[in-house]
Amino acid sequence: MIRIVTLSPFDPGDIALLAKTLFTAFGLGTEYAGERPLPPEAEQDDGRYDAVKLVAEVNPVKTFADDKVLFLTDAELSMRKGPLGEPPCWCFAQYGGEKAVVSTSRFPERGVSEASIEAWRKRLARESIHAVGHLWDLHHCYDARCAMHPSWSPSLPASPEAELCSFDRDKSERKVRLAKT
Repeated sequence: MIRIVTLSPFDPGDIALLAKTLFTAFGLGTEYAGERPLPPEAEQDDGRYDAVKLVAEVNPVKTFADDKVLFLTDAELSMRKGPLGEPPCWCFAQYGGEKAVVSTSRFPERGVSEASIEAWRKRLARESIHAVGHLWDLHHCYDARCAMHPSWSPSLPASPEAELCSFDRDKSERKVRLAKT
């Protein structure tokens, strides 16, 4: 089961479409599990949220073995600096773990036209598949059409696909079959 939890207000239509998309991508039941407040412990002096701390400190959601929890927020996330500086942060997932967070702060404006809403929802689906893929032990993919391609890659198309490549789909299906529940 994939449980979607919002940390800021989201349109119910966006959440319903995301649940269908995650079900299609992973073949797992997906449900909306409610809203939680952003943990104040994760907020930094510049107003951004430490993604690692946010996932660790957010109020827990009741889960069962092998459940995955996807938190959604519009707050800007940050990651710790590496040797090349601070990486851009679209999402963070506990690799092979239970929880992930996706931020919409870097998305193009949602707008009011059908086209802009469709593009925004597609990007939300793509980043959510990416984060949940990491929860199922999927690595980044070289194929720019795959949802596991890094979000920060210069080769990522302006409107990236919200689907897994056949290699990552097979790998995620094996992981899901081997799950305890």
